[in-house]
Amino acid sequence: MLRLDTLAERPTTTKPFAHITAEGLLPEEAKADLARDFPDETKTGFFPVEQLKFGPAFQTLLDDLNSPEFSRIVGEKLDRDLVSRPRMIVVRKWSATKDGRPHTDGLDKVATALVYLNDDWSAEGGALRFLEGPDLDGPGTDPIPARYGGFAAFARADDSWHGHKPFAGERRVVQVFWLRDADAAARKTKRHKRTNFLKSIFGR
Repeated sequence: MLRLDTLAERPTTTKPFAHITAEGLLPEEAKADLARDFPDETKTGFFPVEQLKFGPAFQTLLDDLNSPEFSRIVGEKLDRDLVSRPRMIVVRKWSATKDGRPHTDGLDKVATALVYLNDDWSAEGGALRFLEGPDLDGPGTDPIPARYGGFAAFARADDSWHGHKPFAGERRVVQVFWLRDADAAARKTKRHKRTNFLKSIFGR
């Protein structure tokens, strides 16, 4: 389902740090099936796929994202060994206004990729930018619309600032991230479980 040949043809951009973007990585004919089979989570935030229910079209996309070939292509673009790294896949359906604040990601992460599955995206909020610093209005890339088939990936670094302007509402995205080692993966899993447990108690 994921057009890896299109991704392989995309150039790497080095400023403000190593990243790649692409559009059209998902076929139009799969759009309705993916919308139907997307996890129907009601709370905001990212959730590990292992905790969610979804249909067969979405599973096909996950299979592609879990493939060594996907990790190889992204790793080559970002000059990172990703095939041998543990990875996690998390899914978001709903965003809150507090989401998207500029940050650089923790040291446990090596790289991150995002695939968007929204019908279209005209809102200024919720559109990711890669930044030179913690200022959302400062120098950096143009906003990346979170529309269906859109893609972004970047290598984690001390200066890998990224974020988006506030947005509240439905914003479908699948995030893949590669971690340094098994210990890092265990820590990340534990943090997600703790966060989602608190959400189950206190709600959104």
